[in-house]
Amino acid sequence: MEDFTWQEAIRKRPGMYIGVVNHKGFVDLLKYIISDLLILSKSNGIDLSFKGKNEGLIKIKNVVSLIPTDIATINKGYATRIYLPVLNALSSTFKVEFQGDKNLKQAFFEGKTNNEIKSADIRCSEISIYYKLDSSIWGKDFEWKTNYISYELREFCYLNSRIKFKITEETDTVSNTNTYQFKNGIADRLEIEMFNGHGQCYFHHHIKKDFKDFKFEVAFAFREYTVDQGFIKTFVNNEITPENGTHLDGVLNGLTYGVMKYFQANSLTEKFKISERGMKEGLLCIINIKMENPVFSGCVKNKIANPEIIAPIANLISEELFKSIISDNNSTHKLIDKFKIGN
Repeated sequence: MEDFTWQEAIRKRPGMYIGVVNHKGFVDLLKYIISDLLILSKSNGIDLSFKGKNEGLIKIKNVVSLIPTDIATINKGYATRIYLPVLNALSSTFKVEFQGDKNLKQAFFEGKTNNEIKSADIRCSEISIYYKLDSSIWGKDFEWKTNYISYELREFCYLNSRIKFKITEETDTVSNTNTYQFKNGIADRLEIEMFNGHGQCYFHHHIKKDFKDFKFEVAFAFREYTVDQGFIKTFVNNEITPENGTHLDGVLNGLTYGVMKYFQANSLTEKFKISERGMKEGLLCIINIKMENPVFSGCVKNKIANPEIIAPIANLISEELFKSIISDNNSTHKLIDKFKIGN
């Protein structure tokens, strides 16, 4: 068995680390890196620049925490932090600069460096990361598709409401800077889907709660007209879960419990029958949970499988929806009519 360095292992089999070596693989990797850096630094601002064909710059601003100086390398002491080193290994040139009381710089070439920083941690106000993707890995024809990258990153911004993002595109054909901060988070994203519909929406909710082992956020509403398609997006730690999972199970259970409580209180159980299909009909819903060590299932591991999150989510949603049901008769009739036996 060949004994590769971590840089060589990533460069020889990049698909194991980013899935596909293309723009989707790059953007997915970039999202992981941003999430890690924001958690590590406790920053509230990030600047992203895309220049030329394949050069980029990441600036983490207003850094609060002490930062390990080896964030761009794979170190056994930080075994779970692997995403920034992947970008490092897949770049021909990679530079990290810590700006603060004393500025420290480190340059890498194909993931390797001769100027290691001896300090273990550093207090800095800003981290600047420059990279140039290696054309021998990404292909000589690779060049930024800024329209796609901006769209994907804008979606990502909704999941991080406290962060101000500045995204700059500087290519041969584009020179543009946009600043995003969605203070209502996923509720602002849901509003777009509400306006995309043919009719009005009712029972708008935006709920955030920190449970013992996870943080939960959901925004949902129902469309008046069932001809409209439902819209459901679910995320774990800012990463989309295409096959959904137990976080959606918790929300759907909570919606069901809230309606059932109303049926039971008004002796309507013989006239109405709830179904998951009916509950999803016209439902607009975005969910994001943040937790350590989530468990995934499915053929490509994109469905969250933590059963312990279902009950607390369901109880919270049930309580909030029931409060709305008993205070808004007009919207309540629109919702329960979907479940009338014989419809």
